[in-house]
Amino acid sequence: MVDATPCRYDWLGIHEEMLRDRVRVNAYRDAILGNRWAFEGRTVLEVGCGTGILSMFAAQAGAAVVYAVDAEPSCVEMTRRVAEANGLGSIIRPVVGRVEAIDLPCKVDIIISEWMGYFLLYENMLE
Repeated sequence: MVDATPCRYDWLGIHEEMLRDRVRVNAYRDAILGNRWAFEGRTVLEVGCGTGILSMFAAQAGAAVVYAVDAEPSCVEMTRRVAEANGLGSIIRPVVGRVEAIDLPCKVDIIISEWMGYFLLYENMLE
């Protein structure tokens, strides 16, 4: 029987499991850092930031500003703390809300997202 309990992104264990997937994390890191030319001086939006790992890669690649958006307040707070602990707090600007409902102070140049999340089918993301 399939567990129908919704996936809760405010549970740290989910983020830990995703971050331990070195192949996945390194693929995102390599794609972003390997294309610094696309990020340097740009304004970036990370949709569904979770821990903010993609936001950090974008900041490391030279983004001027990264808006890290997540509907889950605890995820946004985690992103803020991690960004500050890594010296990226002045670049990464966490925002609480659904991307469809927020107003950013400017247009963005790049949108990044780990769109598959934690088990694409488990979350019913194909709907």
